[in-house]
Amino acid sequence: MAAPQEKLAQSLEILKDLQDNKGLVAIKTTELSRVHRERLLEHGFIKEVLKGWYIPIPLDEQEGDSTSWYTSYWSFCSRYLNERYGDSYCISAEQSLQIHAGNRTVPHQLIIRATNGTNSIT
Repeated sequence: MAAPQEKLAQSLEILKDLQDNKGLVAIKTTELSRVHRERLLEHGFIKEVLKGWYIPIPLDEQEGDSTSWYTSYWSFCSRYLNERYGDSYCISAEQSLQIHAGNRTVPHQLIIRATNGTNSIT
């Protein structure tokens, strides 16, 4: 039977593969087996940001620290929105212009319009 360190090393290899070889920052729950996901969560290598969606975090991140969220925000949004709406969504014109101008500051609210969404005002 593998030692706990070997099991954690296996889980970290899978996480590394998702990041390096597949270029993923936002990780869907289906991309990690339950065992690896729980092991990585327990040891503080990933955190859930939305039900079924995870991002990698540094080991020294403290509870309540939002640095990892801010650094992965746009990659997460892109991946999540593509998974949920495909090509049938757009972000607000103002935010789109900000991104095209090189301003990738995380907004207080990201406005999305989707043909399959409720498009309700929040």
